[in-house]
Amino acid sequence: MCIFIFHSIFFHHLTAFEAHSQFWPATNAQPARSIHMSLEQAINQALEANRRLLTSAYGLEGSRVSLQTSLSEFELKFIPGSDAYVSDTDKGLGLGMTLEKKFEYGPKVSVAPYVGRSENGYTGRVDTFVDVPLLRGFGREVNLSGVRSSEYGVRSAERSLYQTRVGVVLETVSAVYNVIKEKESVRLYESQAARLQSDVQSARVKEKVGMASPIDIYRAEIRLKDAQDGLNRTQETLRNKKDDLKLILALPMEEDIRVSAPLVPETMEIGEKEAVRVALKNRVELEQAQDALRESERQSKVSESNLLPKLNLVAGYKRYNLGDNFGDSWRFNEQSWSINLVTGTDWARTAEKGAFRQSLMNIETTRLSMLTRRDEIVREVRRELDALKDARKRSILRKEQIRQSQGKLELARIKFNHGMASNFDVIESETELQRSQLDLLTVQTDYIIGTYRLRGALGTLIER
Repeated sequence: MCIFIFHSIFFHHLTAFEAHSQFWPATNAQPARSIHMSLEQAINQALEANRRLLTSAYGLEGSRVSLQTSLSEFELKFIPGSDAYVSDTDKGLGLGMTLEKKFEYGPKVSVAPYVGRSENGYTGRVDTFVDVPLLRGFGREVNLSGVRSSEYGVRSAERSLYQTRVGVVLETVSAVYNVIKEKESVRLYESQAARLQSDVQSARVKEKVGMASPIDIYRAEIRLKDAQDGLNRTQETLRNKKDDLKLILALPMEEDIRVSAPLVPETMEIGEKEAVRVALKNRVELEQAQDALRESERQSKVSESNLLPKLNLVAGYKRYNLGDNFGDSWRFNEQSWSINLVTGTDWARTAEKGAFRQSLMNIETTRLSMLTRRDEIVREVRRELDALKDARKRSILRKEQIRQSQGKLELARIKFNHGMASNFDVIESETELQRSQLDLLTVQTDYIIGTYRLRGALGTLIER
């Protein structure tokens, strides 16, 4: 079965409303500024200034810094060094530098020139070392593990930022329409209070000529007080809703804000199967779950490689010389070389085996989480579709109810004006009409907010 949702692009057909500022004459207190915003302007303001969104953006920046830190492991490093020593047979000092480079497959190469002076003369040398892992630690998958984890962190942070943007947009839309709903409720209460005030005056006039009783006056006055109390409570709620919106938009709390937004959305038809298909294609939560599964599988392969024993080939070559002056020390007349096989591994490798088994369980846990997330997305889409169906049906019923309440009110007024009945039916009809109008207003705003929520559930609310 199909249902109506927005057909236009997200910001299409929004009512334009030019923002301006209004200042009161100078007083001892700082004048309050009045800000006018359309729905589109409020959303843009939220996407630029919302504090939760800025915090998420900082998180993404931190993930990118972590990635650069991981990549720095494979940069060419320049490491200066010096030494000074004193012993019972000699004393001296020296300066040197090490140039070191690690490659993605695991080998590490270093070249270290050095010059030193002691009581025996000048010493100059250049040491070259190559350290190649033959078993554990060999291969790009192992050596780039930190980089791959950081890249996964960046992707996760980007998706988190996008989800935060979606959440902020939905919060803004909801807050804007809550303000509009309360503002319209204030207008309805004011209109009702004015009509009831007229009913009180009419009852008093009719009581003087014998066409009404004192109870008619009491009845009208009691209902008038109820309407005035409802007006006061709604005005307070309106102020609170405005504060909620200003908090989302990161605006000063002392400023007043007015918003405008369309109350009648354009619609299109979409079926449940199509909605589920679109959601499974676009939702970043499912994409994140799939990426998490791939990451857990990658980490498991790294854990498996760590089961291998450590065996490194270490080769060294040195050119050096000892001379009476600085120039002689850099002739490098002497040389030496060495090749070593170095190993050192816990024979049982209990920790490594435990880490590997844990990684296999993590894969299964992540796979189950992915399947659960998929089902949650499907459930969410269905729930939003059902909510829109229900809101649309309720809107039709409320409109019919308003029409009937208006007819009942007109008939009751005619009877009361001609002395054919008390004002009980008039006041009852006034109350029913007021309640129906407020209910319709709630249903309309719920429906519009629901269309945005459905677009969020489909993953099409804002572009990536």
